[in-house]
Order: sequence, then structure tokens, then C-alpha cells
Amino acid sequence: MLYFITMNHRQINWEDARYLLSIARLGQLGKAAESLGVSVMTLSRHLNQLQTRLGSTLVTRHSKGMQLTNEGSRLVEYLERAEAEIEAASSIFDQTGRSVSGTVRIAAPEGFALKVLTPRLNAITSMHPDLNLEIVSQTPGFSLSRREADVAVMVGKPTEPQLYFESLGIYRLGLYASRDYAERHGLPGRIDQLPRHRLIGYVEDLLFSERLNVARNVWSSWQSNIAISSPVGQVAAVKVGLGIGVLHDFLLDNKDDLLPVFPDLDLSREFFLVWHPNIDRIPRIHTVLDFMRSLRNAVH
Repeated sequence: MLYFITMNHRQINWEDARYLLSIARLGQLGKAAESLGVSVMTLSRHLNQLQTRLGSTLVTRHSKGMQLTNEGSRLVEYLERAEAEIEAASSIFDQTGRSVSGTVRIAAPEGFALKVLTPRLNAITSMHPDLNLEIVSQTPGFSLSRREADVAVMVGKPTEPQLYFESLGIYRLGLYASRDYAERHGLPGRIDQLPRHRLIGYVEDLLFSERLNVARNVWSSWQSNIAISSPVGQVAAVKVGLGIGVLHDFLLDNKDDLLPVFPDLDLSREFFLVWHPNIDRIPRIHTVLDFMRSLRNAVH
């Protein structure tokens, strides 16, 4: 059955609308076509038909794939509201009353994804076996507003306007060294003694957000001797005695292996659950958001 949405006396075939939504979320014609089970040629034809019918360019090509124009972004906002209503209505007739299906992409920092999210996925996948989850990392330039994910976990409140968000809890960080490192090199007694030691931190130009560069809050002139883009990798480097690093407490399985440096140092950050407006009524999105809320304070 075909559905039509009327905007300014111009009908939008829901099939065309569904294809545009997939392009908006996946950013590439090939991936969008694969997710819809159609050929790239079929998808391109529907996109061209929609743009011709509306008399407007909705997407443009760029180095990484397809990007919505301003008109395309505005249209997608309307279509997401329509999609939410259609899927919410369809859920009335779901005989199970519980199971949802479809794909939801979650963008999350590596540490959260590995230590908090992934170990708890059985709770949602066992209840919703037809739900497909994609967990992706946030790279520099990541934008939830550009539909690079459906749901995201971010450090700090989002700076992009018109996104919904709520806190998932505060996590602590500390400056640590291994016992082996301390025996070989000693530990600094003051901040200004840090330059005498080997420091482990992030590859700064690969940081998704400057909020993640907590080492600069410890010492504004922090220069890493060993730079590792992964917070899990930094933990491993400190544990084997390569240097001193600022580590997430929730990533440490056994703090007895490490010695706190400046134990009175108060370092913390806050995780936020972030999502697009208009889509939280879609059953699969609503289900994932509820699951993500169940992880609140799991980083403690």
C-alpha cells in the first residue's frame, strides 16, 4: 500500500520519502540501497523523482557520500514526524505487543561502548531479536544533526541546536602510574614536576571533542610523550609502565595495579544521551532510548 503526504499541494510518495530518510541516515547511496533491499539505480530514480516533483535539490554529493541541503534537512524533519506516527500506529497491531524490529545506530565514545554498553546488550537483544543495533565511534566532525546516527552518547551537553538530551551520569577520572613505573622513576609531588616524567595522553587532532582532553585540566602545558587515540589503549600503556596518564576510573578493572598520582585531584565529566527530535515515538527508537536510560550511572 502506498501512502502520500501532501505539502503545498505536492504529493510525496511515502516510498520516495522512506528512501530519502535512508539516504539522510546512512549518507551513502550504496549503504542506503542495501538497507532498503533495492538497487542503487532504483534508489537514485526515486530520489530524482522526489526532487523533480518538489522542484528542489534535497541532497548533494561530497567527498564522503551524500549530504542534505537546507531544503532536504527541513523536509526530513517533517518526514521523521510522519514516520514516527506511521510506525507508532502500526505498533498497535503488533501481536506480541513487545517486540520491535529495524535498525538503530548508536554513536558512543569507545570507553562507554566497550565497558558500559556492549556488556549489557543482552538485555535488549534477547527481548527484541529482530532489532539490529549498530554501534559506531564518534570521529572529529561527527554530527548527530546530519543523521550520522540515530542516538548518541556524548561527553558534555551537545552544542548542536534542536537536539534532545538528558544526563546519563557523571564519571570520575584520575592521574595514575603503575607500581613498576613508580619504582623506576618515582612519582611527582607537584604539578610542576610532571615535565620530568613520561606522559600518556590523546592524539589531540583526533579528539572528537576538546572536552575529552582532561589532561590539559591537570596541567595546561601537558605534552604527551606517548599519544594514543583510544582511552582503553591509554589504560593498557599506563598498566605496563610506559608513563603517567589521566584514566577513566570506570575503565579500570583492578585499581590495585595502579597508583594514584595527586589523589586529591578532582576530575569528572558527564555523559549525555542525545537524540533527534521527532523520532522518539518510532517504536525501535523509543525502545533503544529506554534501554540507554537503564544504563544511567552505570559508569560509577
